[in-house]
Amino acid sequence: MDPITHAASGAVAMFAMPNRPASRLAVPLAALAALSPDVDVVFAQTPLLFLLLHRGITHSLAAAPLLGLVFALAGYALWRPSTARHWSFAGAWLFMTAMILLHIWLDCITTYGTMILLPFSDLRVRLNGVFIIDLLLTLPLLWAIWRWRARRGLMLLAATWIFIYPAISIGLNAWHTAQTRERLTAQGRAPQNLVVLPDAFSPFFWRALYTEPASGGLMVHTQGMNVLGTPFGPETATPSLPDSLARDLALQSTAAKAFLQFTLLPVVAPLPASMLPADISQATQPADAPSPSFILVHDQRFGTNIALVRSIMDMRPSADIPFKYMAELAPAPAPAEQETPSAESAPESGKSAAPAISATQAFSQRLLRERLRFSDSRRDSLWQAPRPPTQPSLLQWLTGLR
Repeated sequence: MDPITHAASGAVAMFAMPNRPASRLAVPLAALAALSPDVDVVFAQTPLLFLLLHRGITHSLAAAPLLGLVFALAGYALWRPSTARHWSFAGAWLFMTAMILLHIWLDCITTYGTMILLPFSDLRVRLNGVFIIDLLLTLPLLWAIWRWRARRGLMLLAATWIFIYPAISIGLNAWHTAQTRERLTAQGRAPQNLVVLPDAFSPFFWRALYTEPASGGLMVHTQGMNVLGTPFGPETATPSLPDSLARDLALQSTAAKAFLQFTLLPVVAPLPASMLPADISQATQPADAPSPSFILVHDQRFGTNIALVRSIMDMRPSADIPFKYMAELAPAPAPAEQETPSAESAPESGKSAAPAISATQAFSQRLLRERLRFSDSRRDSLWQAPRPPTQPSLLQWLTGLR
């Protein structure tokens, strides 16, 4: 969810309290606490760190009391004995923890995915209820803040809107999912992995994503729908990333593993020539020599099926697929080249060796180089060798850097 909505939700929550402390810092502290979990972007300087940290440990249920404690201590004015209608320290801690949980709730109702179970699980929770920016959710909160001197009942109504509106949208999502499945089945089709996402101007517009088998493998289909579930615009189909290739990439690369865990119904396409490594166009090799292949992996979660919105998005300075993973794959080896390495090929004593690959990890696609590029945040790893996943340390496990 956008920062304005997060901050506004905290301010509304404080205004709605029956006996809030008589301190000018009360509302700003509540707004800042409701915004604070997004401090993770300060530490997410690289694309990989962005995948691992954003909506990560600072958005987890386990960390909420700790962040709440930080703001309770910083908000001494709320429980200072000299403050009129002051709270107890425990009351301030409870309120600030509730602000952290409010932030987590508003992030979970979007399509991005929030790792609320860290450090125990990196599962991303996405309820697909509202678009990343939803004026029907935000404007009532801002209006209530503008009318803050009005009756407290207005603030209570605005506070409940934070939960009622997303709940209605999540219910509409479930209805659209059932309707879409029924419509496609009636057409004699067999959709798999069906998921309905809010489009811009939801709940009036939605998008359906699903896979269907085709002669060349699974295809990811995308179709726009209006509030009544009626399809509009052309239905698109893009090749799905094969499960075998996804498995190979995740086993060979920490970045690929994190990216694929982040994506929803990932698709694959040949990498455009403009994004190839610079050394490829300069390399000289025999014409009959096998050459590596380059692929682009992304998902269609952050697109739109509304033509007007799409044209506006294309006007952005950084208009591009928001999250991209690019890979250079080695040419497929001949059968004779797939033998197990002999002892003679083992590294000499004292020299570092690449991580051993067991017989069960015989990759059909060997990863040579990779690149993560997130256009909206202007984060780019550039082309580099993959780093294989390793067993995380205790600190890495606790912070989600695995």
